[in-house]
Amino acid sequence: MKTKTIKVAVAGNPNTGKTTLINAIAGTSLHVGNWPGVTIEKKEAKISYKGYEIHLVDLPGTYSLSNDTAEEKIAVEFLIKERPDVVIDVVDSTNLERNLYLTVQLLELELPVVIALNMWDEAQAKGIEIDYKKLEQLLCVKAVPTSAVKGEGIRELLDAVVEIYERKEKPRCVLHFEDELEREIRDIISQIEKIQPILLDAYPKRYLVLSLIEGNTSFIEVPISKELSQIIEQFREKVKKLYHKDPVTIIVEERYSIIISIYEQVVKKHPVKSVDITFLLDRVFLHKILGLPIFFLMMWLLFEFTFELSSPYVDWLDSVLSSLVAPAVSQLMESAGASPWLQSFVAEGVIGGVGFVLVFVPVLFFLYAFMAFLEGSGYMARAAFLMDRFMSVLGLSGKSFIPMIIGFGCNVPAVYATRTLENPKEKILTVLMIPFMSCGARLTVYAFFVTIFFTQHQTAVIMFLYLLGITVAVIVAFVLQKLYFKTQSYPFILELPPYRLPTVRFVLRNAWIKTKAFLYEAGTFILATSIVIWFLLHFPAGVKKTEDSLFGQISKAIAPVFEPLGFGSWQAAGALMSGFVAKEVVIATMGNIYAGEVIEESEQEKADLKQELINAGKGFIDANIEAGKKLLTLFGVLSFEKEQEEEEAESSLINAVRDAFTPLTALSFLVFLLLYTPCMATVFAIKQELNSWKWTGISIAISFSSAWIVAFAVYNAGKLLLS
Repeated sequence: MKTKTIKVAVAGNPNTGKTTLINAIAGTSLHVGNWPGVTIEKKEAKISYKGYEIHLVDLPGTYSLSNDTAEEKIAVEFLIKERPDVVIDVVDSTNLERNLYLTVQLLELELPVVIALNMWDEAQAKGIEIDYKKLEQLLCVKAVPTSAVKGEGIRELLDAVVEIYERKEKPRCVLHFEDELEREIRDIISQIEKIQPILLDAYPKRYLVLSLIEGNTSFIEVPISKELSQIIEQFREKVKKLYHKDPVTIIVEERYSIIISIYEQVVKKHPVKSVDITFLLDRVFLHKILGLPIFFLMMWLLFEFTFELSSPYVDWLDSVLSSLVAPAVSQLMESAGASPWLQSFVAEGVIGGVGFVLVFVPVLFFLYAFMAFLEGSGYMARAAFLMDRFMSVLGLSGKSFIPMIIGFGCNVPAVYATRTLENPKEKILTVLMIPFMSCGARLTVYAFFVTIFFTQHQTAVIMFLYLLGITVAVIVAFVLQKLYFKTQSYPFILELPPYRLPTVRFVLRNAWIKTKAFLYEAGTFILATSIVIWFLLHFPAGVKKTEDSLFGQISKAIAPVFEPLGFGSWQAAGALMSGFVAKEVVIATMGNIYAGEVIEESEQEKADLKQELINAGKGFIDANIEAGKKLLTLFGVLSFEKEQEEEEAESSLINAVRDAFTPLTALSFLVFLLLYTPCMATVFAIKQELNSWKWTGISIAISFSSAWIVAFAVYNAGKLLLS
């Protein structure tokens, strides 16, 4: 029996918990991509429920369906062309009046709608009582109280989706405007039936007419006849004379009159004897003087927690890789009679490349977890607000800081996020700043180097690199603003969500979704790059030394460029060259380069795999205990003496890198890695978003020259201090 599919669109305003709700429904099966033809993120998931396969499509967060912004255009096009079986309209129960504007427009599209009254628990805590049964009667749709963070109401919501799908009913209520307007709307529909009936066959009648009046017609693929255009224009003139207002304003006011009427009938507010936590916290976190220092303290704690708690798991993974996985694969291939060439390829190209990157997955997981906590708590929105005054000095608004914050996760979506900036010069300037924001991929390389050279100062070095990236971005922006752009900052309006305490489930799920995306990349993109580099390191066939390979020769040719920076070896140059593909590939390349050299140095005895498996299990338990101790130490509960770091198991790659770099040259290398040309995907995103090879080339030139100059300054300043 074939499973029936229900196509469900998930719509809602920003900050209504829409993404959290879809995560609660779909879990880790959420798939993230881009909408066809544009670069806005698209989230989809498929789940099985009561014999149905429910296909969830998370529409971009919008306040309306006015078809003005890129997000609105995507939502309108999907809802009209795809005609989903059901629309889940996610509304914020604590702010129902504002959220219902989108609901009214969804009903104009004549689609089956179920309202998810999200944040129901928060509304109750604030003394907001919503008669959702009355709301159902007034709107003729199903309404379900939910709490996405707590996972409450999810089953009831899915039951409503199935019920609405099985009934195959469109919304029965028509939300009427003022009588005179309604007569005019009906008259226009009659005119369309006579002049251009094909429009009524293709589009919902009411939404079509209102869109024609408002001038939001980009979704209409059929050319509008001249006669119909004249009728619409006559109506606009008639409305102006009758109401002395613009027709668009009249329509918006009519929608809100409906919303206010409904709101007053279904919502009651009861006094609550409780302190407004959001108000009190904002007095501290948004303080004119203390706000920024607190922000930097938050970032410091973010990295301190990340590295302290992840280090036991990094050590454990490194041990498992070198003591269990590598020997097991080697013995398996040897017993299978694999050729030495194939054994070398797997050991160096696959395990030596991808493996060394995977060791630092715990660092990323903890970083994503703490970032999810800050985002879910509502603090990150305050960070953008705090930066507004500072960004205005550069001719930018706090709105520009939002893509920059995204850039700390990945530069690619950060570049795409600049499309929300209306001013073209502000957009270009922000795009040029984003590559200096240290992404998560760079963090894997930082983690590797600070573990080797800066054991006692890991957080300080990482914090220095992140702040250095921001500082260089600010200097570059300031110079460009004075010399070329001369942009003017605009007022920054940002909705600040209330402070919330994210659940452990929410934090871990968000961290895992992002970590899974990295693992997918490591399993495909990084693997492919590692394989290519391995072949280049072994070409031409029979090459004895890796430095004589094609990769080695190319790296030798560019190595002198980095000599004044302290790391003029061909190995370092080759690693940076591969970093253009993806920054995390830098470690994979080092693994490829050094793996062959160290494998030949010593013949290892066959490992006792059974014993190593037992050791891996014990090691994982020990890692959890050590992480727990470090957590208690960070909170001051325990006084925990750090064990001698020198006693930890050291891999061959760590020893090789320690021999090739000094702490100063390692710092110079990291500074260059932070600032130089972004990865290939980011360069492509810049070209796609700015639609200009000129600005793409300028971005590459600025990044590389800034990296060279700053790394040169750091290296030589360090030599002076150490001399």
